[in-house]
Amino acid sequence: MEKRVLYGLVVMLMYLVGGGYSQGVVEWIRDKAEWEEILVKTEIHIGVMVTSPLCGAPCDIVNDQVARFVETYGDRIKFYKVNILETLFFALDYKILTVPTVIIFKEGTINIRFESLSDWSMFYELLVNSSIIDFPPDLSTAPTPAPSDSDPDADLPPPLQSGE
Repeated sequence: MEKRVLYGLVVMLMYLVGGGYSQGVVEWIRDKAEWEEILVKTEIHIGVMVTSPLCGAPCDIVNDQVARFVETYGDRIKFYKVNILETLFFALDYKILTVPTVIIFKEGTINIRFESLSDWSMFYELLVNSSIIDFPPDLSTAPTPAPSDSDPDADLPPPLQSGE
């Protein structure tokens, strides 16, 4: 029994400290004046994760994925967190009805809003695939080079497949 308790404590400690890897920095928004200053002064996209201490696992999942996203793409988007119980103005201004909610702002207006996703574990992929940020072109879709003159098999037709 003691080994299982010790193992559980080790797992909880690893979760709390991030498992030994660095996470992106996501700052908290404390009041309306601070938020309005952020909206005016920030020149890149702004992401806001709306959370609550009562939220539990969904907010923990989104928090981890936002931190991972910021670690990778922090130069293209600045993320903040809002505790809905402490910053009621945000809930009223943006009509927040559920947590977690993630809102992406571009030039001070809402660009995209994620709420009530059935699978919050896919949030990272949704952010990457939503094209809210200009990512470098995908090198895996580069065109194949034209056959060169030095390749003697370049003019041969492709081999026949079985059943043709």
